[in-house]
Amino acid sequence: MKKIAFYVEGLTEQFFINKLLIEIAGQKNIEIELRQFRGANKGYKTDIYPKTSSQPVNPKHHALILDCVGDGGVKPRILEDYQRLFSKGYSEIIGLLDLYPKTDLAKFENELIKGTVKNGRTITQPLPKNTDIVVAVNEVESWFLSECTHFKCIDNILTNSLIISNMGFDPCTDDMTLRSHPAMDLHTIYQLADQSYMDSNGRKRKNKVERTVECLDYADIYITLRCRILKLKQLISKIDSFLI
Repeated sequence: MKKIAFYVEGLTEQFFINKLLIEIAGQKNIEIELRQFRGANKGYKTDIYPKTSSQPVNPKHHALILDCVGDGGVKPRILEDYQRLFSKGYSEIIGLLDLYPKTDLAKFENELIKGTVKNGRTITQPLPKNTDIVVAVNEVESWFLSECTHFKCIDNILTNSLIISNMGFDPCTDDMTLRSHPAMDLHTIYQLADQSYMDSNGRKRKNKVERTVECLDYADIYITLRCRILKLKQLISKIDSFLI
């Protein structure tokens, strides 16, 4: 069985990749394991139940998706776990991070991949062989914004013309990776229909994340959006290569 691991910064990315894998592979063709890091001495939480789950029958592929609970945990967890995972038959580890609130993509990616050295001292290690990190610009929600047909799934009132007139941009044609805080844009758009993406404290909740993830058109993401969004194409290409 081919095995791959995804290390992500939060629940949003975890549920999105879970659904994306299932839609690309087919529910019966992949076994998916969801975990959440609980702390160095607390192990992992595994009782995570997304709305859509894989129903494998003699699967040839296995994917672990680990929520590292924060962007600062993704690379350290990869560095800590990669030898153990490879010894268990995993062939690749892929991290998924948001760029937000950072602004220099090239610098951020370079430090993630090559590590950092200051005054001759290694501050952070480079990524090991067969590991990589994809940086969503600026947030993974920029991909959700770009899948503009999903808004009418949230509420029929959320037509493209309503969004353009209130937001000043067209999510169907404009580059949503240029938006500084796409998660807030999603929330503001949903609010036009008295819906929400975040709570009053600006935090994302499981039911809201799942609703959006379930509303996305994955055929559109796979066929069309990947050609418009470089980092999404990078992620999907890695999934395609794994599923061969």
